[in-house]
Amino acid sequence: MAFGFFRKTQAADIIFHNGQIYTHDPEFPWAEAVACSDGKITAVGDFDAMDEFVGKHTEVIDLGGKFMFPGFIDVHRSPALDVFKGKYLDLTSCQTTEEILDKTRSWAKAHPDADIIFGYGYREDLDPEVKQLDTCCADRPVVLLAASGIGCAVNTVSEQIIEETAYQECVEIITVGYVLNLLMPFDFEEVESDVEKIMASLTAQGITTVLNLQTLNYFESLYQDSMVALFNEEKLRQRFFGSYFMNRPLQPRGLIQQMMVRKTNCSELNGLVQANMLNVYLEEKTCPMEFPQEALEQILLDVVDKGFHIFIEAVDTEDLKKAYETLEVIRNKAYKNEITIASNAVLGDEVLKNLERWEDAHITWKTKCDAAHPVAAQCESVEGAINEMTVNAAKIIGMEDHLGMIEKGRLADFAVFAENPLEKTPAQFAEMKAAMTVLNGKVVYEA
Repeated sequence: MAFGFFRKTQAADIIFHNGQIYTHDPEFPWAEAVACSDGKITAVGDFDAMDEFVGKHTEVIDLGGKFMFPGFIDVHRSPALDVFKGKYLDLTSCQTTEEILDKTRSWAKAHPDADIIFGYGYREDLDPEVKQLDTCCADRPVVLLAASGIGCAVNTVSEQIIEETAYQECVEIITVGYVLNLLMPFDFEEVESDVEKIMASLTAQGITTVLNLQTLNYFESLYQDSMVALFNEEKLRQRFFGSYFMNRPLQPRGLIQQMMVRKTNCSELNGLVQANMLNVYLEEKTCPMEFPQEALEQILLDVVDKGFHIFIEAVDTEDLKKAYETLEVIRNKAYKNEITIASNAVLGDEVLKNLERWEDAHITWKTKCDAAHPVAAQCESVEGAINEMTVNAAKIIGMEDHLGMIEKGRLADFAVFAENPLEKTPAQFAEMKAAMTVLNGKVVYEA
Protein backbone atom coordinates (compact mmCIF):
# COMPACT_ATOMS: atom_id res chain seq x y z
CA MET A 1 0.00 0.00 0.00
CA ALA A 2 1.35 3.46 -0.93
CA PHE A 3 0.78 6.56 1.12
CA GLY A 4 0.95 10.09 -0.29
CA PHE A 5 2.01 12.96 1.93
CA PHE A 6 1.02 16.47 0.84
CA ARG A 7 2.14 19.65 2.54
CA LYS A 8 -0.36 22.47 2.18
CA THR A 9 1.06 25.92 1.50
CA GLN A 10 1.28 27.93 4.69
CA ALA A 11 -1.69 30.27 5.02
CA ALA A 12 -0.96 33.98 4.83
CA ASP A 13 -1.54 36.26 7.79
CA ILE A 14 -2.86 38.99 5.52
CA ILE A 15 -3.61 39.46 1.81
CA PHE A 16 -4.06 42.82 0.07
CA HIS A 17 -5.92 42.66 -3.23
CA ASN A 18 -7.84 44.69 -5.80
CA GLY A 19 -5.09 47.29 -5.87
CA GLN A 20 -2.57 48.63 -8.33
CA ILE A 21 0.63 47.43 -6.75
CA TYR A 22 3.90 48.98 -7.94
CA THR A 23 6.46 46.25 -7.25
CA HIS A 24 9.53 48.15 -8.47
CA ASP A 25 10.55 44.93 -10.24
CA PRO A 26 11.34 45.90 -13.88
CA GLU A 27 10.27 42.46 -15.12
CA PHE A 28 6.97 42.52 -13.24
CA PRO A 29 6.24 46.19 -12.43
CA TRP A 30 2.56 45.95 -11.48
CA ALA A 31 0.50 43.39 -9.58
CA GLU A 32 -3.02 43.07 -8.20
CA ALA A 33 -2.44 41.31 -4.88
CA VAL A 34 0.22 40.56 -2.30
CA ALA A 35 0.21 37.97 0.50
CA CYS A 36 2.22 38.32 3.73
CA SER A 37 3.20 35.98 6.57
CA ASP A 38 5.37 36.61 9.64
CA GLY A 39 6.19 40.12 8.45
CA LYS A 40 7.43 39.03 5.02
CA ILE A 41 5.98 38.89 1.52
CA THR A 42 5.06 35.33 0.55
CA ALA A 43 3.44 35.90 -2.85
CA VAL A 44 2.86 38.69 -5.40
CA GLY A 45 0.54 38.46 -8.40
CA ASP A 46 -3.13 38.12 -9.29
CA PHE A 47 -5.73 37.60 -6.58
CA ASP A 48 -6.88 34.33 -8.17
CA ALA A 49 -3.40 32.91 -7.55
CA MET A 50 -3.71 33.69 -3.83
CA ASP A 51 -6.33 30.98 -3.14
CA GLU A 52 -3.73 28.57 -1.79
CA PHE A 53 -2.61 31.20 0.77
CA VAL A 54 -6.07 31.84 2.20
CA GLY A 55 -6.60 30.11 5.51
CA LYS A 56 -9.11 30.19 8.33
CA HIS A 57 -7.45 33.16 10.03
CA THR A 58 -6.17 35.05 6.97
CA GLU A 59 -7.19 38.71 6.91
CA VAL A 60 -8.13 39.84 3.40
CA ILE A 61 -8.05 43.59 2.72
CA ASP A 62 -9.67 45.07 -0.37
CA LEU A 63 -7.58 48.05 -1.54
CA GLY A 64 -10.47 49.30 -3.66
CA GLY A 65 -8.25 50.21 -6.59
CA LYS A 66 -5.77 52.19 -4.50
CA PHE A 67 -2.07 52.39 -5.36
CA MET A 68 0.42 50.42 -3.27
CA PHE A 69 4.17 51.11 -3.26
CA PRO A 70 7.09 49.70 -1.28
CA GLY A 71 7.26 51.42 2.09
CA PHE A 72 9.13 54.70 1.78
CA ILE A 73 12.58 55.01 3.38
CA ASP A 74 13.72 58.51 4.31
CA VAL A 75 17.51 58.84 4.59
CA HIS A 76 17.55 62.64 4.63
CA ARG A 77 15.87 63.38 7.92
CA SER A 78 16.60 63.81 11.64
CA PRO A 79 13.47 62.96 13.62
CA ALA A 80 15.50 62.84 16.84
CA LEU A 81 16.36 66.52 16.41
CA ASP A 82 12.70 67.37 15.91
CA VAL A 83 11.76 65.77 19.24
CA PHE A 84 14.07 68.02 21.24
CA LYS A 85 13.43 71.31 19.43
CA GLY A 86 12.42 73.97 21.94
CA LYS A 87 13.26 71.75 24.90
CA TYR A 88 16.74 73.18 25.45
CA LEU A 89 18.72 76.39 25.15
CA ASP A 90 20.23 76.54 21.65
CA LEU A 91 23.76 77.97 21.80
CA THR A 92 24.89 77.12 18.27
CA SER A 93 24.89 80.75 17.10
CA CYS A 94 26.96 82.13 20.00
CA GLN A 95 30.20 83.78 18.92
CA THR A 96 31.49 84.87 22.36
CA THR A 97 31.46 83.55 25.92
CA GLU A 98 29.51 86.61 27.00
CA GLU A 99 26.80 85.77 24.48
CA ILE A 100 26.57 82.24 25.96
CA LEU A 101 26.19 83.74 29.43
CA ASP A 102 23.55 86.26 28.30
CA LYS A 103 21.47 83.54 26.64
CA THR A 104 21.78 81.25 29.65
CA ARG A 105 20.72 84.06 31.97
CA SER A 106 17.70 84.89 29.79
CA TRP A 107 16.68 81.21 29.48
CA ALA A 108 16.84 80.70 33.24
CA LYS A 109 14.70 83.79 33.79
CA ALA A 110 12.15 82.68 31.17
CA HIS A 111 11.92 79.14 32.64
CA PRO A 112 11.53 79.63 36.41
CA ASP A 113 9.96 76.16 36.84
CA ALA A 114 12.71 74.24 35.08
CA ASP A 115 14.57 71.96 37.49
CA ILE A 116 17.69 72.06 35.32
CA ILE A 117 18.92 74.72 32.91
CA PHE A 118 20.23 72.78 29.93
CA GLY A 119 21.87 74.23 26.84
CA TYR A 120 23.58 72.71 23.83
CA GLY A 121 25.73 73.72 20.89
CA TYR A 122 28.42 76.14 22.08
CA ARG A 123 31.96 76.15 20.66
CA GLU A 124 34.46 74.60 23.03
CA ASP A 125 36.91 77.47 22.65
CA LEU A 126 34.21 79.63 24.30
CA ASP A 127 33.88 77.31 27.31
CA PRO A 128 32.36 79.33 30.24
CA GLU A 129 33.74 78.86 33.76
CA VAL A 130 31.83 77.66 36.82
CA LYS A 131 31.75 81.10 38.48
CA GLN A 132 30.57 82.73 35.27
CA LEU A 133 27.61 80.35 35.07
CA ASP A 134 26.82 81.09 38.74
CA THR A 135 26.02 84.65 37.68
CA CYS A 136 23.41 83.26 35.27
CA CYS A 137 21.71 80.95 37.76
CA ALA A 138 22.94 80.15 41.26
CA ASP A 139 20.00 78.24 42.75
CA ARG A 140 19.50 75.50 40.11
CA PRO A 141 21.83 73.18 38.21
CA VAL A 142 23.15 74.55 34.91
CA VAL A 143 24.56 72.10 32.37
CA LEU A 144 25.76 73.34 28.97
CA LEU A 145 26.84 70.76 26.41
CA ALA A 146 29.35 71.64 23.68
CA ALA A 147 28.50 71.18 20.01
CA SER A 148 30.77 68.13 19.84
CA GLY A 149 28.96 66.46 22.74
CA ILE A 150 32.35 65.83 24.31
CA GLY A 151 32.78 68.86 26.58
CA CYS A 152 30.35 70.46 29.00
CA ALA A 153 30.22 73.42 31.39
CA VAL A 154 28.41 73.45 34.76
CA ASN A 155 27.73 75.85 37.61
CA THR A 156 28.50 75.36 41.32
CA VAL A 157 25.17 73.67 42.12
CA SER A 158 25.75 71.08 39.39
CA GLU A 159 29.37 70.63 40.44
CA GLN A 160 28.39 69.87 44.03
CA ILE A 161 25.71 67.34 43.01
CA ILE A 162 28.16 65.60 40.67
CA GLU A 163 30.96 65.43 43.24
CA GLU A 164 28.74 64.20 46.07
CA THR A 165 27.04 61.53 43.96
CA ALA A 166 30.30 60.36 42.37
CA TYR A 167 31.81 60.00 45.88
CA GLN A 168 28.81 57.98 47.11
CA GLU A 169 28.90 55.74 44.02
CA CYS A 170 32.72 55.40 44.10
CA VAL A 171 33.01 56.84 40.58
CA GLU A 172 36.60 57.83 39.87
CA ILE A 173 36.29 59.24 36.36
CA ILE A 174 33.46 61.67 35.66
CA THR A 175 32.44 61.68 32.00
CA VAL A 176 29.96 63.83 30.12
CA GLY A 177 27.70 60.79 29.88
CA TYR A 178 27.76 60.41 33.65
CA VAL A 179 26.85 64.09 34.11
CA LEU A 180 23.94 63.90 31.66
CA ASN A 181 22.56 60.69 33.18
CA LEU A 182 22.77 62.22 36.63
CA LEU A 183 21.33 65.62 35.71
CA MET A 184 18.78 64.40 33.17
CA PRO A 185 17.29 67.56 31.64
CA PHE A 186 14.31 65.92 29.93
CA ASP A 187 11.16 64.14 31.05
CA PHE A 188 11.43 60.68 29.45
CA GLU A 189 7.66 60.15 29.29
CA GLU A 190 7.28 63.47 27.46
CA VAL A 191 10.08 62.50 25.06
CA GLU A 192 8.45 59.12 24.40
CA SER A 193 5.12 60.82 23.71
CA ASP A 194 6.75 63.21 21.23
CA VAL A 195 8.57 60.34 19.52
CA GLU A 196 5.22 58.62 19.05
CA LYS A 197 3.75 61.80 17.52
CA ILE A 198 6.61 62.20 15.05
CA MET A 199 6.38 58.52 14.13
CA ALA A 200 2.64 58.93 13.48
CA SER A 201 3.28 62.00 11.31
CA LEU A 202 5.83 60.15 9.18
CA THR A 203 3.70 57.02 8.75
CA ALA A 204 0.90 59.29 7.51
CA GLN A 205 3.25 60.09 4.60
CA GLY A 206 3.87 56.42 3.86
CA ILE A 207 7.33 56.49 5.47
CA THR A 208 7.99 53.11 7.06
CA THR A 209 11.73 53.52 7.69
CA VAL A 210 13.88 56.48 8.65
CA LEU A 211 17.64 56.96 8.90
CA ASN A 212 18.48 59.50 11.58
CA LEU A 213 21.37 61.87 10.78
CA GLN A 214 23.19 64.93 12.13
CA THR A 215 22.10 64.30 15.69
CA LEU A 216 24.19 64.53 18.83
CA ASN A 217 24.57 61.00 20.19
CA TYR A 218 23.01 61.94 23.53
CA PHE A 219 19.78 63.03 21.80
CA GLU A 220 19.70 60.02 19.51
CA SER A 221 20.26 57.64 22.43
CA LEU A 222 17.21 59.09 24.19
CA TYR A 223 15.19 58.76 20.97
CA GLN A 224 16.36 55.16 20.57
CA ASP A 225 15.45 54.41 24.19
CA SER A 226 11.95 55.70 23.44
CA MET A 227 11.71 53.45 20.39
CA VAL A 228 12.72 50.48 22.55
CA ALA A 229 10.03 51.40 25.09
CA LEU A 230 7.43 51.69 22.32
CA PHE A 231 8.53 48.30 20.95
CA ASN A 232 7.99 46.72 24.36
CA GLU A 233 4.55 48.37 24.51
CA GLU A 234 3.79 47.07 20.96
CA LYS A 235 3.36 50.65 19.75
CA LEU A 236 6.25 50.80 17.31
CA ARG A 237 5.00 51.78 13.86
CA GLN A 238 8.23 52.52 12.02
CA ARG A 239 11.75 51.19 11.48
CA PHE A 240 14.45 53.40 12.96
CA PHE A 241 18.05 53.29 11.75
CA GLY A 242 20.28 55.26 14.06
CA SER A 243 23.71 56.65 13.20
CA TYR A 244 26.60 57.58 15.47
CA PHE A 245 27.48 61.22 14.76
CA MET A 246 31.14 62.26 14.44
CA ASN A 247 32.29 65.76 13.43
CA ARG A 248 35.91 65.58 14.64
CA PRO A 249 38.64 62.96 15.02
CA LEU A 250 37.92 60.46 17.79
CA GLN A 251 39.89 57.56 19.22
CA PRO A 252 38.79 54.56 17.12
CA ARG A 253 38.77 52.17 20.06
CA GLY A 254 36.40 54.27 22.17
CA LEU A 255 34.22 55.12 19.17
CA ILE A 256 33.80 51.48 18.17
CA GLN A 257 33.08 50.45 21.74
CA GLN A 258 30.22 52.94 21.96
CA MET A 259 28.89 51.93 18.54
CA MET A 260 28.99 48.24 19.49
CA VAL A 261 27.06 48.93 22.70
CA ARG A 262 24.31 50.73 20.79
CA LYS A 263 24.18 48.00 18.16
CA THR A 264 23.92 45.30 20.83
CA ASN A 265 21.08 47.15 22.56
CA CYS A 266 19.05 46.77 19.34
CA SER A 267 19.82 43.10 18.73
CA GLU A 268 16.52 41.74 20.04
CA LEU A 269 14.14 44.27 18.47
CA ASN A 270 13.17 42.23 15.40
CA GLY A 271 15.18 44.52 13.10
CA LEU A 272 12.83 47.44 13.77
CA VAL A 273 15.48 49.51 15.57
CA GLN A 274 19.07 49.32 14.31
CA ALA A 275 22.34 51.17 14.90
CA ASN A 276 24.67 50.09 12.11
CA MET A 277 25.82 53.45 10.74
CA LEU A 278 28.55 56.02 11.38
CA ASN A 279 27.52 59.52 10.26
CA VAL A 280 30.68 61.54 9.52
CA TYR A 281 30.25 65.30 9.16
CA LEU A 282 33.18 66.92 7.35
CA GLU A 283 33.43 70.71 7.46
CA GLU A 284 37.02 71.85 7.78
CA LYS A 285 36.06 75.48 8.45
CA THR A 286 34.08 74.71 11.60
CA CYS A 287 35.94 71.66 12.92
CA PRO A 288 37.33 72.63 16.36
CA MET A 289 40.56 70.72 15.72
CA GLU A 290 42.65 69.49 12.84
CA PHE A 291 41.13 66.46 11.11
CA PRO A 292 43.87 65.09 8.84
CA GLN A 293 43.26 62.67 6.00
CA GLU A 294 45.24 59.91 7.74
CA ALA A 295 43.09 60.15 10.88
CA LEU A 296 39.85 59.90 8.88
CA GLU A 297 41.13 56.90 6.95
CA GLN A 298 42.20 55.03 10.08
CA ILE A 299 38.93 55.69 11.90
CA LEU A 300 36.78 54.55 8.98
CA LEU A 301 38.91 51.49 8.30
CA ASP A 302 38.48 50.39 11.90
CA VAL A 303 34.73 51.09 11.73
CA VAL A 304 34.08 49.16 8.50
CA ASP A 305 36.21 46.31 9.84
CA LYS A 306 33.52 45.86 12.51
CA GLY A 307 30.79 45.70 9.87
CA PHE A 308 29.34 49.21 10.15
CA HIS A 309 28.14 51.28 7.19
CA ILE A 310 29.30 54.87 6.55
CA PHE A 311 27.35 58.03 5.69
CA ILE A 312 29.71 60.95 4.99
CA GLU A 313 28.41 64.50 4.70
CA ALA A 314 30.99 66.71 3.00
CA VAL A 315 30.27 70.44 3.03
CA ASP A 316 32.95 72.03 0.81
CA THR A 317 35.07 70.89 -2.12
CA GLU A 318 38.07 70.02 0.05
CA ASP A 319 35.81 68.06 2.39
CA LEU A 320 34.39 66.15 -0.58
CA LYS A 321 37.89 65.41 -1.90
CA LYS A 322 38.85 64.03 1.52
CA ALA A 323 35.73 61.82 1.52
CA TYR A 324 36.50 60.42 -1.95
CA GLU A 325 40.15 59.75 -1.11
CA THR A 326 39.06 57.87 2.01
CA LEU A 327 36.62 55.86 -0.10
CA GLU A 328 39.53 54.86 -2.35
CA VAL A 329 41.49 53.53 0.64
CA ILE A 330 38.52 51.55 2.00
CA ARG A 331 37.67 49.95 -1.34
CA ASN A 332 41.31 49.15 -2.09
CA LYS A 333 41.34 47.22 1.18
CA ALA A 334 38.46 45.14 -0.28
CA TYR A 335 35.81 46.30 2.24
CA LYS A 336 32.33 46.19 0.70
CA ASN A 337 30.37 48.02 3.42
CA GLU A 338 27.76 50.47 2.19
CA ILE A 339 29.28 53.96 1.87
CA THR A 340 27.24 57.06 1.11
CA ILE A 341 28.69 60.47 0.30
CA ALA A 342 26.29 63.41 0.57
CA SER A 343 27.35 66.83 -0.69
CA ASN A 344 26.33 69.80 -2.79
CA ALA A 345 29.97 70.49 -3.63
CA VAL A 346 31.45 69.40 -6.99
CA LEU A 347 34.91 68.05 -7.79
CA GLY A 348 36.59 69.03 -11.04
CA ASP A 349 37.67 66.55 -13.70
CA GLU A 350 41.34 67.11 -12.79
CA VAL A 351 40.66 65.71 -9.32
CA LEU A 352 38.33 62.91 -10.40
CA LYS A 353 40.73 61.51 -13.00
CA ASN A 354 43.11 60.58 -10.17
CA LEU A 355 40.40 58.73 -8.27
CA GLU A 356 39.65 55.22 -9.53
CA ARG A 357 36.77 54.36 -7.19
CA TRP A 358 34.94 57.68 -6.90
CA GLU A 359 31.73 56.19 -8.37
CA ASP A 360 31.86 53.24 -5.99
CA ALA A 361 29.59 54.84 -3.40
CA HIS A 362 26.01 56.02 -3.09
CA ILE A 363 26.16 59.67 -4.11
CA THR A 364 23.41 61.95 -2.89
CA TRP A 365 22.77 65.58 -2.09
CA LYS A 366 23.55 67.26 1.21
CA THR A 367 21.09 66.40 3.95
CA LYS A 368 18.51 69.09 4.67
CA CYS A 369 17.07 68.02 7.96
CA ASP A 370 14.64 70.94 8.17
CA ALA A 371 12.90 70.29 4.82
CA ALA A 372 9.26 69.12 5.01
CA HIS A 373 9.88 66.56 2.26
CA PRO A 374 13.68 66.44 1.62
CA VAL A 375 13.52 64.02 -1.32
CA ALA A 376 10.72 65.55 -3.38
CA ALA A 377 12.41 68.96 -3.05
CA GLN A 378 15.51 67.61 -4.85
CA CYS A 379 14.02 65.38 -7.56
CA GLU A 380 12.77 66.43 -10.98
CA SER A 381 10.15 63.70 -11.17
CA VAL A 382 8.03 61.66 -8.76
CA GLU A 383 9.44 58.47 -10.27
CA GLY A 384 12.91 59.71 -9.34
CA ALA A 385 11.76 60.58 -5.83
CA ILE A 386 10.20 57.13 -5.33
CA ASN A 387 13.39 55.49 -6.61
CA GLU A 388 15.36 57.49 -4.03
CA MET A 389 12.96 56.51 -1.23
CA THR A 390 12.83 52.81 -2.08
CA VAL A 391 15.61 50.91 -3.89
CA ASN A 392 18.30 53.58 -3.48
CA ALA A 393 17.52 54.27 0.17
CA ALA A 394 17.47 50.53 0.91
CA LYS A 395 21.04 50.30 -0.40
CA ILE A 396 22.19 53.20 1.76
CA ILE A 397 20.99 51.58 4.99
CA GLY A 398 22.33 48.18 4.01
CA MET A 399 18.89 46.63 3.40
CA GLU A 400 19.05 46.22 -0.37
CA ASP A 401 17.87 42.59 -0.20
CA HIS A 402 15.11 43.21 2.35
CA LEU A 403 13.39 46.52 1.53
CA GLY A 404 12.72 48.79 -1.45
CA MET A 405 10.70 46.37 -3.60
CA ILE A 406 7.51 44.34 -3.33
CA GLU A 407 8.91 40.90 -3.99
CA LYS A 408 8.62 37.46 -2.41
CA GLY A 409 10.90 37.10 0.61
CA ARG A 410 11.26 40.82 1.34
CA LEU A 411 9.89 42.61 4.39
CA ALA A 412 6.20 43.49 4.08
CA ASP A 413 6.38 47.31 4.33
CA PHE A 414 3.96 49.22 2.06
CA ALA A 415 2.67 52.72 1.41
CA VAL A 416 -0.85 52.96 -0.07
CA PHE A 417 -2.32 56.05 -1.75
CA ALA A 418 -5.82 56.85 -3.01
CA GLU A 419 -4.35 58.47 -6.14
CA ASN A 420 -1.35 57.50 -8.25
CA PRO A 421 1.73 59.47 -7.07
CA LEU A 422 3.40 58.82 -10.45
CA GLU A 423 0.83 61.11 -12.08
CA LYS A 424 1.71 64.02 -9.77
CA THR A 425 4.40 66.69 -9.83
CA PRO A 426 7.12 66.50 -7.15
CA ALA A 427 5.49 69.45 -5.35
CA GLN A 428 2.11 67.67 -5.36
CA PHE A 429 3.75 64.43 -4.24
CA ALA A 430 5.31 66.24 -1.28
CA GLU A 431 1.80 67.16 -0.08
CA MET A 432 0.26 63.70 -0.50
CA LYS A 433 -0.89 61.73 2.50
CA ALA A 434 -1.04 57.95 2.61
CA ALA A 435 -4.37 56.16 2.71
CA MET A 436 -2.71 53.27 4.53
CA THR A 437 0.76 52.36 5.78
CA VAL A 438 1.85 48.78 6.46
CA LEU A 439 4.84 47.70 8.57
CA ASN A 440 5.90 44.07 8.87
CA GLY A 441 2.63 42.98 7.27
CA LYS A 442 0.49 44.92 9.78
CA VAL A 443 -1.56 48.04 9.11
CA VAL A 444 -0.03 50.74 11.32
CA TYR A 445 -1.80 53.75 9.80
CA GLU A 446 -5.10 54.21 8.03
CA ALA A 447 -6.50 57.56 7.00
